[in-house]
Amino acid sequence: MPSDRSLLEREMQRLELRPFTLEGFHRRRQRRERNRRIGTAVVALAAAAAVFGGLARALTSGPGTIPADRPTPIPGVLRTNGEVLSFTGSTEAPGDLVAVNPETGEDRILVEDLEVVYSARWSADGRWVAYEAPAPEGIGLWVMSASQEPRLVASGASMLVWSSTGAELATIRLTSPPHTDIAGSTLSTIDPATGETTEAGSIPERVGDVTSAPAWSPDLTRFVFGARGGTIYSVDARSGARSLLVRLPGEHLDSVDQIVWSPDGAHIAVVNDGKPGAVYVMDADGSNVRVLLDGYSWTGVAWSSDGTRLAYEDGSGVIRVAPMDGSAPTEAGRPLPAPCTTLCQDDLVWSPDGSQIAFRTIDFGSADNTVAVSAIDADGQGEAERIDEITFRSWDGGSYSCECM
Repeated sequence: MPSDRSLLEREMQRLELRPFTLEGFHRRRQRRERNRRIGTAVVALAAAAAVFGGLARALTSGPGTIPADRPTPIPGVLRTNGEVLSFTGSTEAPGDLVAVNPETGEDRILVEDLEVVYSARWSADGRWVAYEAPAPEGIGLWVMSASQEPRLVASGASMLVWSSTGAELATIRLTSPPHTDIAGSTLSTIDPATGETTEAGSIPERVGDVTSAPAWSPDLTRFVFGARGGTIYSVDARSGARSLLVRLPGEHLDSVDQIVWSPDGAHIAVVNDGKPGAVYVMDADGSNVRVLLDGYSWTGVAWSSDGTRLAYEDGSGVIRVAPMDGSAPTEAGRPLPAPCTTLCQDDLVWSPDGSQIAFRTIDFGSADNTVAVSAIDADGQGEAERIDEITFRSWDGGSYSCECM
């Protein structure tokens, strides 16, 4: 492990840190997924018969329709049984956006014949899917439901973040302020039923070189984003007013790489790069800042569903859990195997009941960059057990991210 991490640290130091832009956001996301595509190939081949075998036999239908032989069990609800979104295409051929049942491997077509899908996410109530795919003008944001075919609701949008109730969709779009040569980003919310868009504020790059995508609070009242140097800003979701939330303690802080709200909206977790980096947790108003890890977390952080515990990897392959009552973090265990972790922020998730924590790793020392997913008891009892990739993704909300090279 030490030799693998040293190699990665040297490689990361070679990267040029840039301010947050839509174009850069896409480039970083695709680079981040590149290693995962290689690693998941082995798993995908093993599961292909069960997961995607039915696609060739699925009845053809118009874009956005669900095959007649697989009706939606609950009227108006698109997602059932914890289904996972996947894309059957590749860099060589178009494909379909499908929903896969993680228990049975059965799939159903949601949208046919797409050139590429960059990302796709379920709404919290399971009634909508939002996805990024080509549009007449660049990349477009599309939404669909069980009763509505896909509709283009925004062009050049990114940051697919659904509200905690599934009623609104947040997006971010690159814009250029008039008479300036400094690009910025515009926050917007979209009503999926009507397509009505409401601007929620702007984020100019000159504000300390913005380095993180804004995170939407569970109560939908504001967004927070991070700037280079460890400064966290807040944007009112309705008025667009921007204010300073907190300056993180510590020296030599660099980019804010990740900001995650607790599900109950009471706390905010921040992953900050630096020499060394750190993992922080604070109250929602920016007070009571606590340093959980004085060293960079390669895999980001993950909240339990009730917001009372925060899981993170401590840099040595051990998963730790920090209670929000202020008590010291506890050790949950070490996943199997424990080679070098991926450089992704979504490789650590909780089971829906909060009893287990799953962790995805890639063995960079193997010939095919083998991916491994395992789960451990959150209370530190028992041994780690292997779980499959589809189960892992169902725990993570069933979203899909582009795996294009």
